[in-house]
Parts: sequence; structure tokens; C-alpha cells
Amino acid sequence: MRVFILVFALSAVGVAATFARYGSLHPCDWLLQDMVGASDMPEIWVETRIRARFFLDGVSEPGVVDCLDGWWTFRVEEIEKLEAAE
Repeated sequence: MRVFILVFALSAVGVAATFARYGSLHPCDWLLQDMVGASDMPEIWVETRIRARFFLDGVSEPGVVDCLDGWWTFRVEEIEKLEAAE
């Protein structure tokens, strides 16, 4: 029972922290906000770039899993850029 309570509490904290950072629980919003923050381009250009990237990957209407995968890929690329700069 303690393990269940601990897992539930950690999950609730994770959800609350994610919502506090992004204002949404949808990975497409996370991807858009992180890419806008990392670039000097306006939001509409970044959104177009994201849609084009998904379209070139064969995804006409990205879902939650597609956006989550794109978000993780973007985060990994950003970490690799930081490591290369050091």
C-alpha cells in the first residue's frame, strides 16, 4: 500500500510540475513552446516547421504519441548541442 501511495504522489507531482511549466498536458504544446524558446523565429514559423517535419515523416495529423516522440527527439538534440559546445 505504501508503494502505491508513493507512486501516486510522485505521479501527481510530475503532472503538476509539467502543467506548471507548460500550461498544458499535451506534448504538441510542449514541443511548440520548447522550439519557440530555442529559436529566434516567431511562433507561427515554428509551428509550420513542426507540421512540415511531421508531414515529411508521413504523419498528416500528429497525435499524442507523435508529438511526444518529436518532443523527446528535440530535447535530445538540444542536449547534444549543449554537450558539443562544451
